[in-house]
Amino acid sequence: MPSDLRALLSRLTPAAQHRITWSGGIRLQVSAYPTPTAVPDELITSIRCIVRVDHRVIVCQAPDELHIWPGGRREPGETYEQTAQREVREETGWLIDPGDLQLLGFLHFRLIDPAPPGHPYPHPDFLQLVYTAPAREHADPHATSWTDVEGWEECHQLLTRAELDAAPLTEVQRAFLKVVPGLGNSRANTPRGE
Repeated sequence: MPSDLRALLSRLTPAAQHRITWSGGIRLQVSAYPTPTAVPDELITSIRCIVRVDHRVIVCQAPDELHIWPGGRREPGETYEQTAQREVREETGWLIDPGDLQLLGFLHFRLIDPAPPGHPYPHPDFLQLVYTAPAREHADPHATSWTDVEGWEECHQLLTRAELDAAPLTEVQRAFLKVVPGLGNSRANTPRGE
């Protein structure tokens, strides 16, 4: 683990963790840090965005999961905010203003296995920044559905706070939903045991 990341993580406690398996059998530990924090730029591989439309959240259906954060890799010359704007539009059709983005924190990915040939990320640790922003309009206001420009997301839907509570989301995703402004009180915002 790079020394700057080790120093950063020694000061923070993850809000949630879980293990995932990517295609090809790549196993990773994912940790949620829903606290706006400066992180090592060279370890940031992707930008994610929790998009709010009124009092609902965009939830994407990928081939193997339901998730709350459309996003992806930066293109050359893009700021993190420009990446979030472009990726949200490509994957959902919703338009966000980079000036409305609010940094929520980051995801820490740690590969459990050796890096496979051609692995495009730093090994064994890499990070994804997580933002939130409101979307006020859609690229095609008359569309009843949207196809992801790059084909990663199968579809998306808008879920209310109550629907999010019932959705099969991971604890890592729920850790970030707890800090999204404007979603209201819910079971997800109540400490366990209450």
